[in-house]
Amino acid sequence: MKRKAISILTTFVLVILPFLVVIAIGRYSPYVEGNNFLRYVTICSVISVAIVTLIVLFWHYSARSVEGVPVGSIFLFLMVCPLIDIFGLVAPPDLSLKMLEHPEREHLRYIFLFIAAILFGGFGLSLWMSDSWKDRNLMRGVIAVVFILAFVEFIWEFRHHYLYPEAMKEWISQGKKVEDFAKHYDNTTIVNIGVLGRLIQFSLIIWLSVYFYKLRQVQVWFPIVSIIFSLLGIVSATMIYFIQFNFPKGFEILMLFFIPGIPFFLLYWLGVALLTKFQKSAITG
Repeated sequence: MKRKAISILTTFVLVILPFLVVIAIGRYSPYVEGNNFLRYVTICSVISVAIVTLIVLFWHYSARSVEGVPVGSIFLFLMVCPLIDIFGLVAPPDLSLKMLEHPEREHLRYIFLFIAAILFGGFGLSLWMSDSWKDRNLMRGVIAVVFILAFVEFIWEFRHHYLYPEAMKEWISQGKKVEDFAKHYDNTTIVNIGVLGRLIQFSLIIWLSVYFYKLRQVQVWFPIVSIIFSLLGIVSATMIYFIQFNFPKGFEILMLFFIPGIPFFLLYWLGVALLTKFQKSAITG
């Protein structure tokens, strides 16, 4: 009973860990006037190194306890590092002309997202190479395609937004109005690619939650949470496809589920669910 209580408490703390750390480092955000950009990067680096060190030590000294837990879950758990760094900025992207005064802030945001995408790719590769797919070539191929599509959209989207300041500067240098830039750069085609990406990514997360639950690798809380959040993300993406960002009054909160950080949060929680389950039986198909 005591062990179960400790396990539940540990899981809860890990689930809310990004929020706890963000509360502590948010005041150092480079978006806050007077804060030093380099200091924020240093703080984020120190926190990330500490988390990586702790998880490596945990995996090393608890090898028997975590037997059967997918190694790829480490990639998912480590997503907490870029998530903390991103949400620690405590500000949305600055898409105004003022962005050109501090383009490094927007670049930093998308560097963190690139790191999260790379960790996602590492997890996908690890899952694809696992023994559970040895005799299931068709399913293995389908899942590989879905993972690749989700990964490619992440990378494409982050590169597009990373270059936003440079594109704005070029637009202005051509004598065009800055007010027209956002509609030009993030046009309907660009938005619809993002919509397709979210539909693929959230659908993949639903499949992962069901897949690992069937294998008894996660507790029931994760499929419930991930499916609810993923469905909200799918609804948000679908609405954006039909009405763009003109959400009806009272539905604006759905916009939150379109931002790229939400899929990574769910993937991080999957990592938490896998690592705290401590399932000793190896994964079987």
